[in-house]
Amino acid sequence: MTRLDLPENGGWSPAPFDADVIERACDTGLLESKITSAGPHVKPQLNRVGAVAVGGHEIVVQPKAPFSSVLFMLGYAADPGFRPDEVDGTGDDLFPAVAETYARLMERALGRGVLQGYRRRDETAVAIRGRIRFSDQMSRRGGQLLPVELTVDEYTVDIAENQLLRAAARLLLTLPRVTEEARRRLVHLESRLVDATLVRPGAGLPSWQPTRLNERYQPALRFAELVLARLTPSTTGGGQAVASFVVNMAEAFEGFVTAALTESFAAVSTGVSVGQYPTHLDHERKQPIRPDFVHLVGGVPAVVVDAKYKTGAPRVEDLYQMLAYCTVMGLDVGTLLYVSGPAVPPCQLMSVARTPVMIQTIRVDVTSKPRAMIDALGAVARSLMATPVATPAPVR
Repeated sequence: MTRLDLPENGGWSPAPFDADVIERACDTGLLESKITSAGPHVKPQLNRVGAVAVGGHEIVVQPKAPFSSVLFMLGYAADPGFRPDEVDGTGDDLFPAVAETYARLMERALGRGVLQGYRRRDETAVAIRGRIRFSDQMSRRGGQLLPVELTVDEYTVDIAENQLLRAAARLLLTLPRVTEEARRRLVHLESRLVDATLVRPGAGLPSWQPTRLNERYQPALRFAELVLARLTPSTTGGGQAVASFVVNMAEAFEGFVTAALTESFAAVSTGVSVGQYPTHLDHERKQPIRPDFVHLVGGVPAVVVDAKYKTGAPRVEDLYQMLAYCTVMGLDVGTLLYVSGPAVPPCQLMSVARTPVMIQTIRVDVTSKPRAMIDALGAVARSLMATPVATPAPVR
């Protein structure tokens, strides 16, 4: 087995693989490649991290944060009830971490037994149960009394929730280098759902709705959806198995910040938080803008935050963007959340010339433990609610 480790946003590196392996790895969106006089070279796509396994070869793009923190950000963005202790943080390998994390979530979901529910299906029978479909009975059977076209609500384990959990477990069992312990647990957990229909690769995923009844399933279900959306098993032309898990860190960071701020503001304010807040730059409403996070008090914006997965000094284009947001919403303070980096202060404040607007840049350390990241964003929420703001102008 050949393994190549690359740093997030790193430069070109020699690729000790044949062309088919490189092509498949690039098809996942994790890498780009070029041919030089010294042979093939690859480098990570901007802000992409993850792993690709092709046959006996593996390419891993290591994030700035541990993979455990990346998985936590993904899980928390999908479900703010996601707990830091659910994530495996024992190593820097992605595939084993995903499998271990999912096994923990699935064990908690099934801890009080397999969920059952009603599933509606149509059937043809000689004994009546459920409801007769009279239109089908007339069109298909004419004047016959039997058999009867019925719609039946059946109480079963073959529901969307169990189908999703089983599909993700089965998919994770195909990954390379999953520990024997995690593999054994996943096999056992999937066997408990053997009566749920197995979702075939490429088929649409069954839909489910969060309810009080499936509350204990929800963290596992949302993580299962992440797994099924990002894991893309396939084969090469030569029949080698391909598995990949790719994360866009800019999207993951933005989703995590929005979820964490929403939870934090709920604890300190009676207002409403909105992610990707829809408004317009112009009175004519021809130029839409969508700040990452806006907190409204009394129905008008009181706080605006934009998350940027960037290090270094604040970019001038980001400052222009935040100035526009503050102008449209009538706010005196706007906040940019950047990623911590070397030799940059944790907080910077800039006053925009000839305006009352102040733009602050706050740094989030994505290399810290998940609970520390949550606590840091909670502190941001408390400080923003304590910051005096101008009376919001009506947003057109």
